[in-house]
Amino acid sequence: MSVVLGAALGVVYDVFRVFRIVFPPAKKSGAVLVQDIIFWLIYGFAIFCFSTLAARGQIRFFVFFGSLLGFVLYIVTVGNFITGVLRWFFDAFYGTLRKVYSVTIEPIVKILRKNCQKAMCVFVGSNENVGNNVISGKKHLKNKLRLVYNKKAKLGSSMLRKEIGGDRIERD
Repeated sequence: MSVVLGAALGVVYDVFRVFRIVFPPAKKSGAVLVQDIIFWLIYGFAIFCFSTLAARGQIRFFVFFGSLLGFVLYIVTVGNFITGVLRWFFDAFYGTLRKVYSVTIEPIVKILRKNCQKAMCVFVGSNENVGNNVISGKKHLKNKLRLVYNKKAKLGSSMLRKEIGGDRIERD
């Protein structure tokens, strides 16, 4: 019985393997780690249930050895065939979803995209007109600042000291 359990767990492993083939995870995304943890949780739960039902809740070596033997025999003999069938099933399912999307959702997306582009032209054009008015308003201002001061007037009792390149300029 534990050999059959191992073969069933081999099918579960193939489902995860085909899922990785059809939807390859991005590098360093952690998706493979999560899938492995889920598989080992399923494996542990299956061993626990089998031990509870078949071995009266006792942990026996033959349960682990039999499930491992069944898993290896499944992978070596029938695993590649089942992987091909599962891959065909996932590809067919994905193709069906793609056709449903192209018939139902894609036309709506195209219509919304065209309307958004028209709206963007209206709004962007109005924004450019406002920008042009602001810029033309700035053209009326004077570009150069001119300071008007009396060279003969004193700045009061405070002294202005400034150093430029080692030269000292003092004003009283």
